[in-house]
Amino acid sequence: MKVVSTGLDNFKAGKLAGQKIGLVTNQTGLNRHYQRTAQVLTAAGVQVAALFGPEHGYYGVEQDAIALQETERDRWSGAPVYSLYRHKDDERAGDSNPFGPPPGSLDGLDGLVFDIQDVGVRYYTYPTTLGILLEQADLPIYVIDRPNPIGGTIIEGPNLEPEFSSFVGRYPQIPVRHGLTLGELALFINRYLLNGRAKLEVLKLDGWQRDMTWQETGLPWLATSPNLPALSTARLYPGTCLIEGTNLSIGRGTAQPFELIGAPWLTRPDRLAQELNRLARPGLYFRDTFFKPSYDRFAGQVCGGVQVHLQPEDGQPEQKNGPAQIVRSGLHLVATLLKLYPENFGWLPAHFDRLIGSDKPRLHLTALALGSEGQTWLEELFEEWAIQEAHFTAQRQDILLYGAETS
Repeated sequence: MKVVSTGLDNFKAGKLAGQKIGLVTNQTGLNRHYQRTAQVLTAAGVQVAALFGPEHGYYGVEQDAIALQETERDRWSGAPVYSLYRHKDDERAGDSNPFGPPPGSLDGLDGLVFDIQDVGVRYYTYPTTLGILLEQADLPIYVIDRPNPIGGTIIEGPNLEPEFSSFVGRYPQIPVRHGLTLGELALFINRYLLNGRAKLEVLKLDGWQRDMTWQETGLPWLATSPNLPALSTARLYPGTCLIEGTNLSIGRGTAQPFELIGAPWLTRPDRLAQELNRLARPGLYFRDTFFKPSYDRFAGQVCGGVQVHLQPEDGQPEQKNGPAQIVRSGLHLVATLLKLYPENFGWLPAHFDRLIGSDKPRLHLTALALGSEGQTWLEELFEEWAIQEAHFTAQRQDILLYGAETS
């Protein structure tokens, strides 16, 4: 197995020696010896003067969309911990900058270090937090780079239309699945979307190849947030997350979030599983099941539905970084639910549109009532996606730090 070293494993203080630094991190900020980022920086002679936590908090223990208002002291270092997620996306009143650094929190700092494991999907909010810092902080920003856990080769999904920009997708030109490391994504945002305004430096990985699975890196896996506990979850997330924009459960409150999909009114899950498997979505198998969430949507109620299983494609013994058409499969899943359960299925329109980056899929699928015409329209939509994917593939070449063979 080829050893992959993260930017933290390779960290040398260099120009940061003796400087007062603000560290943006959470529970994923560890080196391969399980030392926290603050420990590594401090041991190298960097003064960690302030800590900043993204959504889910500095310790990574909060559920999604939980606003954290108060400054606290780090239980390990005693440094102040500031929240970069102080309001939900639709609750900004009273804070003119609810997703940026709190007033005064950057005073006296010489720079910011950002070290968080991303999952490689536009919906995930950590890249938005990094982008806001690139926009707003007039300080050098050092991104400690880590592998993309669902690989660096597969690009899928539509671009975001600017009017649907939100905390779950801030920037146009970026598809749902972008195949970049967080350092590369920061370079893309800074170059193409912010006109190079940020003072950005990426502390690079070593030994990573774009088609590697996470297992091939030899790095320890940590749950990146409370509802992304496993690699299988990360591989399904680009598609199944779209269910968040409907009135079904996505399995929050169970041990298998983003793998379980259902609702109390779905009393014949075998019917749903048969229809989904009939579509033969590449790399996926849908097993009918029942589950009962302990919290979140339908807490304490038995839900019928499906568990989404990853399976090898084309006879391959192992699936490399999840299905290549997982976003398309997610939209097929939503379309099938609308077709089979028109009286029960419901949209959460604003959230669904923010996730997919447009209102067109929702409006068209609703209007067509999902007969054969609806499936034809999906294929036409996917052809539009293919054009956008090809454009992004070409555009990102200039910012790639790691080729087929890593530097």
